[in-house]
Amino acid sequence: MNELNTRRLVGAPAVPGDFADIRRLHCDPRVMATLSADGNTFSEVQTRAFLKNAAEHWKLHGFGLWLFREQVGGEFVGYGGIKHAVVEGRDEIELGYAIRSDYWGIGIATEISIAALKLGFNVMRLDRIVAFTLPHNRASRGVMEHCGFTYQRDIVHAGLPHVLYILEARDFIARS
Repeated sequence: MNELNTRRLVGAPAVPGDFADIRRLHCDPRVMATLSADGNTFSEVQTRAFLKNAAEHWKLHGFGLWLFREQVGGEFVGYGGIKHAVVEGRDEIELGYAIRSDYWGIGIATEISIAALKLGFNVMRLDRIVAFTLPHNRASRGVMEHCGFTYQRDIVHAGLPHVLYILEARDFIARS
């Protein structure tokens, strides 16, 4: 699982050497308004901690977040994948993604999400995957719904209100 490719993208596990690319994403106020707990951009320390955690997740579990680049030209577009997350005290597998704002609106998040979901359900044989976002993040909610997730309920995550979506394997496979 060292590579996750889509029609337009090549994904590789996020590692500390990806600092400059992830830093670019974490410095974009439009992106971070939907990702960070306080809506602010990340510091260098926070970006390094993010990459360290991503690399540790790969070591522990053999899967995690991939860093995605365009197949043609190799331009960094964002990251995404599936990873462990604690949601309301329960260990879950979460779909996550973050895309550079200049790539918004062209289906990149959906493309990454579908590739990660296929891996999770068809290869890893997971029973379900969750996704969550801030209630006002309509674009992310649209990606989740387009991928087949259904809204479950409002939750509090990282001290903030979020909306929780769930996708069961049987529902994803039936749609494929």
